[in-house]
Amino acid sequence: MKTQFTGHLTRSVCLMAVIGALTPASRATEGGQTNWASGVQTIYPALTPPPGQTYWQDYFVVNPNGAYSSTSRKSSVPGFRATAIANAARLFHSWHGEFLGATLSSSAILAINSLTLRAGGQGSTAFGPNWLYLAPLYLSWHTPKLHVYLGEGAFMPIGSFSRTDLVNESTHVFGFNQEAALTWMPTKRFDVSAEGELQINARNGATDYKSGNVINIDFGANYMLSPALPQLRLGLNGFVTSQFTNDVQNGHRVGDGNRLAKYGLGPQLIWFFRPPYAVALKWQHEMGVQNSTRGDRYWLQFQIPL
Repeated sequence: MKTQFTGHLTRSVCLMAVIGALTPASRATEGGQTNWASGVQTIYPALTPPPGQTYWQDYFVVNPNGAYSSTSRKSSVPGFRATAIANAARLFHSWHGEFLGATLSSSAILAINSLTLRAGGQGSTAFGPNWLYLAPLYLSWHTPKLHVYLGEGAFMPIGSFSRTDLVNESTHVFGFNQEAALTWMPTKRFDVSAEGELQINARNGATDYKSGNVINIDFGANYMLSPALPQLRLGLNGFVTSQFTNDVQNGHRVGDGNRLAKYGLGPQLIWFFRPPYAVALKWQHEMGVQNSTRGDRYWLQFQIPL
């Protein structure tokens, strides 16, 4: 069994996301992160492919972290520096037919990450797959101005994990995720979106660590600056992540519960080559961090039909 400090470091660079996934931390949600990448779904999350069509949606994020924040201290690991680079590739398909007036869709996401950690005179790296996220059924309802969807999925860890390694490429945690998203387009020049996720974590069999459950909300708003340039939209995006149950290891609560909390905020830019072809850049500065890494997230996202 590792010391508390080493346990913090091992979980420190377990990716969250993207979708997906994606950064380091201590023992909050065993690693201070979740499988779902906070801040990933800020751009039209409730829009689905038309029936019979498939989209490739890709999420690439670089997340340098210069500190680890515990509940009571802003930097609880001296000399801490961790960087997570991750890519999540999503296949998103809508089926022919409807149910209760809803479009039926399915999705699969593969997350791969590269992790680097330097702290306390030690250092390590890891590269490889993290998890496969399967969402077999989304139900979505669409009007010209309002789009809503509901769905649920499961994270299946596929990368290697060792309790003796300083850094692991996989979280090694199976998780259930409930999604609900809304996109509202009141005018041709303005839109606002939000997606909420309820994340239920299973026990990590290698460490007997049960991470607490988490609620995350991603949000974004965009504006077309000029009708003469309809391809370009500028906006604001962010996320709020809060763990609402305690971490438990070997049947006992970890510390004061070691609950993760953080939020992020920043700008985003979207360019439509020809809908649905699109690319987006966005930045999120992390704030209000407890029991997790603290830094910035730089995103590149794109969508193309297949």
